[in-house]
Amino acid sequence: MAATPNRTTLVYLLLLAAFIALVLFSNHPSHSKTRRNRRVMPGRRIKVRLSALDPKQHDPIAFDPIIGNYERRREDRAWEKQYFEQQYKKWGENSATNQAVQPEPWETDADYEDPEDYLNDEDQFNITDRLIVLFPLLDINPHDGFVSVKELQDWHWLQGQNALQHRTDREMDVNDKNNDGLITFKEYLPHLTEEEIEQNSMNIGGAGWYQKQFDLNDEDKDGGLNRTEFNNFLHPEDSENPETQKWLREEQIRLRDIKNDGKLDWEEFHHNVFDQIHYHEAEEHINGHDYLHPSRDVQSQKIVNSKAKFAELDKNHDWFLTEEELVPIMAMLHPSEGSYARQQAEHLLNEADENKDKRLTLTEMLNHPYVFYSTAYEHEEFEDSHDEFR
Repeated sequence: MAATPNRTTLVYLLLLAAFIALVLFSNHPSHSKTRRNRRVMPGRRIKVRLSALDPKQHDPIAFDPIIGNYERRREDRAWEKQYFEQQYKKWGENSATNQAVQPEPWETDADYEDPEDYLNDEDQFNITDRLIVLFPLLDINPHDGFVSVKELQDWHWLQGQNALQHRTDREMDVNDKNNDGLITFKEYLPHLTEEEIEQNSMNIGGAGWYQKQFDLNDEDKDGGLNRTEFNNFLHPEDSENPETQKWLREEQIRLRDIKNDGKLDWEEFHHNVFDQIHYHEAEEHINGHDYLHPSRDVQSQKIVNSKAKFAELDKNHDWFLTEEELVPIMAMLHPSEGSYARQQAEHLLNEADENKDKRLTLTEMLNHPYVFYSTAYEHEEFEDSHDEFR
């Protein structure tokens, strides 16, 4: 007979279920069918994006906070399903008969209404109306009737930070076992044995490696990470803590330091770093470099450019790169939400800036609505259908 979850676990499940229901209900839009004058947007089709569950991939952040909320709700449901399946499995493995407890089907919540129905209903969610509402929220620095690339970048950075904090809060709810608002090292990594902790391995993923990162983000040194500190721990590339940023640079060197001397020489830079930053610079045409000119020998030119870039970074001219000298290229080696926000802003400007004045008017945005909603909709023009051939 399978083991029954204890009372604390059942209370937790009931509270979480109530919370999910509250979120779904509170975010459900009004069903008013009031029609407004608007541009018709043909061929809308929603996309389901759950790539945020994959840490190796970073999809564009939703331009519209409503779409961002929709994507987080989708992500939460997938994450909760996976989490509870894991918990049921653990309960089953610990049962007297050692039989896994089968989780209940997740999609049995009769009250769940897929936001896809709302977002595809133009009477409730209209892209033109949304852009009109959002434009003055972007046009703030300065408020001049135009949206600059900087204003677009700041907007996407804010949406990205909201998404990161949401995931942090979710992790905190699960890992804060005693509900004191702090995450201890043992709470976050309960699988580590006392022996592993004593060994204090500094290999990536080892106890010592995690402990160093944990201690750096425990700014008040109280032995636990509060909401802000835990967010910095989970997303160090976006932390404003200078010690955390230094740790990131040291890790970049450690990953590529073949000679284990704590710094990078040109060969280590050329073989382990340059390709990555060369790709970014070639893609973005930074400084006008012509890395792959067809009339040149590609490999020879690559070496020339690699040495030039190395010399540019090597501020003290000792032919070694230290962690401080990696600062200018960290956005390429370990991108932050600010880096992604800049890329998205430049993309939107490139796609919608009709007169190429490097700023957007509301009219230009309304003329290119699906550029701003590409994370949610695929735009397919209606084609003549021939039912007789089907």
